[in-house]
Amino acid sequence: MGVPHGGLHRNAACSLAILAVIATISLGLPALDRAFPGERAVASGVVYAVTDGVTVVPPAGARLDVSQTRPGRDSGYAMFLVGRVRFAILVTPDRITTAAAADRLRTRLRDGLGASTTGAESPTPSGALTGRFHAGADGGWYAVRVLGSTTVVDATASGPPDELARWLPAIEAAAASIARAA
Repeated sequence: MGVPHGGLHRNAACSLAILAVIATISLGLPALDRAFPGERAVASGVVYAVTDGVTVVPPAGARLDVSQTRPGRDSGYAMFLVGRVRFAILVTPDRITTAAAADRLRTRLRDGLGASTTGAESPTPSGALTGRFHAGADGGWYAVRVLGSTTVVDATASGPPDELARWLPAIEAAAASIARAA
């Protein structure tokens, strides 16, 4: 008995076809990803859904960083670029107090960015706790708010101190607009 050449040729052709598909995917998907812009302009005054249940009105002139944004049902993350300032909103389901949520965020900032908080936290009329931090040469601002009893919203802004000072009033207004979806 010999090797059936017809089956060998068919197997080789199928193997080459599979290899061609894999090569197309491995080269085509990154090229397709690069073809789309990493940022998208956000219409001024339009509500953006971070999760199915939480929305924000981004600052005027903000751009959405689509590579860093992950909307979701109960938890989600949105990254906006305002000038050279990064404005991030993280929504997580959790049953903790605002003070505990602020502690958790300060720990994340310290452990993740090497940031140190500056000054005392202050409450806002919306029930959030806000504070300031420094991470390297960047200045930062944060707000923590608990919506209902099960949704924690962390908002952070960081960037060059002069840019942060310029955009902070608009960022604070955007953070104050964070609400449950209607």
